[in-house]
Amino acid sequence: MTKLVAVLILLFIGGCNSMNNATAKPALLTEVNPGVIATLQQAIIQAKGGKLVTLADTVFTKRSELLLNHGTSKDSNGMPIMGAHNIKSEKFVLQIIGEQCVLYYPKKDLTIELKNVSCKAQ
Repeated sequence: MTKLVAVLILLFIGGCNSMNNATAKPALLTEVNPGVIATLQQAIIQAKGGKLVTLADTVFTKRSELLLNHGTSKDSNGMPIMGAHNIKSEKFVLQIIGEQCVLYYPKKDLTIELKNVSCKAQ
């Protein structure tokens, strides 16, 4: 009986570890709708903070990477001020781990699960 319990515990631990060790692969969205866009926007805010970003309806449909550029400050005439900031673009990667879509933020090595979002390996 003790051996059976030990075997079951080892199988359980092995199963949990294999899910955690699943390989993340670049992915593309299989469906884009307002709910998916909202989920992505919230994940981006969760990852980097700040304001809600505007995303195109084609986000993550052709490329697994998204680069967000920071806005440029404008002068009193509405003209961009050159060199007003030197903040680099921020990169996000849509990935699939097993069958779960996630948004990866390399800057913080952060992975956010995207519920109700379907994607496929690229």
